[in-house]
Amino acid sequence: MSRSGQVGFGSLLILGGAGLVGAQVAKKAAAHLHPERIIIASLYRREVEEVLSDLRQEHPEIRFEGYYGNIFLRGRPIPVSEDVKTPSPREQKDDPKVRGELFEDTYRDFETGYQESLLARLILSTRPDAVVDCINTATGISYQDEFLASDVVARGFSEIKEASSVDTTKLGAFGNDLEKLLVSIAIPQLILHVRVLYRAMTEVGSRIYLKVGTTGTGGMGLNLPYTHGEDKPSPTLMSKNAVAFAQTGLLFLMARTAGAPVVKELKPAAMIGYKDIDFVVARGPQWRRRDDVLRLESGQPYLIYDAQNEALGATLDTTPVPERFTTRNDEAGEPEALRVACVNTGENGFFTKGEFEVITAVDQMEFITPEEIAEVAVLELRGSNTGRDVISAVDSSILGPTYKAGMIRHVAVEELERLEAETGVPSVALGQLGPPQLAKYLYEAHLFRANFGTIEKVLGSPGRRGPSAEELSELFFFYLKENRIRDTITSIGIPILQPDGKQIWRGPVIKIPAYNPKAHQLPLDPAAIDRYAQKGWVDLRPAHMQWWLGLFERMTASTGSAKRSSERITREAYLSKEIRIGQIVAWAMNNLLDPPGHRIK
Repeated sequence: MSRSGQVGFGSLLILGGAGLVGAQVAKKAAAHLHPERIIIASLYRREVEEVLSDLRQEHPEIRFEGYYGNIFLRGRPIPVSEDVKTPSPREQKDDPKVRGELFEDTYRDFETGYQESLLARLILSTRPDAVVDCINTATGISYQDEFLASDVVARGFSEIKEASSVDTTKLGAFGNDLEKLLVSIAIPQLILHVRVLYRAMTEVGSRIYLKVGTTGTGGMGLNLPYTHGEDKPSPTLMSKNAVAFAQTGLLFLMARTAGAPVVKELKPAAMIGYKDIDFVVARGPQWRRRDDVLRLESGQPYLIYDAQNEALGATLDTTPVPERFTTRNDEAGEPEALRVACVNTGENGFFTKGEFEVITAVDQMEFITPEEIAEVAVLELRGSNTGRDVISAVDSSILGPTYKAGMIRHVAVEELERLEAETGVPSVALGQLGPPQLAKYLYEAHLFRANFGTIEKVLGSPGRRGPSAEELSELFFFYLKENRIRDTITSIGIPILQPDGKQIWRGPVIKIPAYNPKAHQLPLDPAAIDRYAQKGWVDLRPAHMQWWLGLFERMTASTGSAKRSSERITREAYLSKEIRIGQIVAWAMNNLLDPPGHRIK
């Protein structure tokens, strides 16, 4: 028995224990469940070391162990005492040997896959009484973009069929593309993962398995305006949602299997945050040319490139060309990295003030804190019926946005504003939160904020005419010609369409339309320009400035009754006199975009 009188655990294994939620589960479990041993497993050694250091200081009476490695692949769980270089999941998938093993395990030889599985070996060696799984399995398995991989394979196959003779180089490349597609398909991998998990836990007699899962969309619907930086709608994100609930279905089966552990699942239905706030080097997946090969490398800093003027012709080539662009250099003569005030949301990445304001706005995704999730997880581990277990009651289990998170939201925003003022660098958007359209709107709203400050100055007041759409277009064009934020915008992959609609400022990467190695020469006519500008180009044309004027007019008209009651605090209301870019874009997503992007429950 534990000190609280509840049934305790001799050992507790936390998968993803170095993550935002996993670390909080470890802390709460140590404080309230008092197990003899807690095992932390995560992807990288450094993050496991950091969590173990904190835990050992706070709870010297508990024995802590740490392991690292990719649980979705073969290998041995590496003790944290050993320093072994760990490739990223993307780098591992690029390894033909790893792909071959994963193909065999997924489609052919489960028995060998089970015996060699890092996950199975971890469970069999640590023999935990309980497993808490805080890994975002749906993201890890589904965000391999099987849709792009399928298109690349189909185009490659067409090239080979149309060739007059077989080109062995093309044939070899096609074989690699096909192999990458087959090991990117999510459902077979998920089935393999759950089978390994079930068998290993059954063999060691684990008593409970608690999954901290995901809805895949933060509780929002098909109108979700947030992706991981790709276009909207995002088939890859829908795949994440499908995998998340496919896993729930497989766990439902596990829970009904004789001899299996007790199975529970929690599904947070809001953004999880946050870990830290700081002025940091912005990092993300970046296209880099290494050894004359173009690679998408994760965790790379955004470099600031001088924007190049490019006349629009009949086609637009979306191939990333970092080698064609000149980086700005810092005082030491090194390429200058983009630094900006950000909220660190752990696995979800770094968000600027603008992005954080949008996603946490009322009726957007909003957010929930990791410690709240951990508290519910510990209660479930103790045997309490929280009513949040998806397996037993799907509808009543959803964890929605919280009062605490709503109360402390302004604390994060104020800290970001302080860092903005201190550094002189506006915290607008990195393009990692949503589709490029989100960053586009945030930067366009920033132009209004930087030049006007309030909606009243944009629209004018009795006795003072506001600027026309043509005047706004010209004003913002000359502002961007002189302001370095132009290069920030283009360096993160957002082109700027100039007022004449015939030229853009661009950086080495263009996010809209997205780069496809097999289809990067795209026809460009006025309709295509309109489509790309709407989806992800900062648009300085007068017609789009008129769209913004209409938005501001609708916002001020929607304030409605002057009564000071809760009645006027609605999704349609915008009560600030200042132009707050996150709130402005959140208002547009709530009320103006088609389809709208707000949550209804």
